[in-house]
Amino acid sequence: MADLYEVLLVDAGTRWHAGWVVDDETETDVLLRAGTSVPVFASRAGLEHHAQGLRLELQDDLPDEIDLDLGGWLTDGSPEPPLAEVSELWHVLVDDPVAGGALAGEQLGEVYDDLVEEEPDWFAVHGAAARRALADAVRRLRGVLRPG
Repeated sequence: MADLYEVLLVDAGTRWHAGWVVDDETETDVLLRAGTSVPVFASRAGLEHHAQGLRLELQDDLPDEIDLDLGGWLTDGSPEPPLAEVSELWHVLVDDPVAGGALAGEQLGEVYDDLVEEEPDWFAVHGAAARRALADAVRRLRGVLRPG
């Protein structure tokens, strides 16, 4: 059975829905798309209806939301969020056909490797480049969002 997770990005007081990811145990973190758009819903009922139509079940006993609160780092560069949140945001975006292009490339791949390996001083070494790349990826993703 697949699980459907809502992705919410929160940064510097701005909160928006980035879409939905599916975890079906064989492939995870796939943003759901309707044509070229990521489906976005204003209500939980809309999400439930969409999940029902796709035969995806929202689990009550598991988190059905990925809530990334970057605290202003994405837009302002500070404060530094936990490495785990940056890693999770990266992981959600990197395979997206629209947003992922901003994170492609060998140099950023090395930055991500250092991130998941929790290299010391990651923000000092890679933070500025990673923040620019992630902000660009989020900007691209938001360009295809549409109300549900």
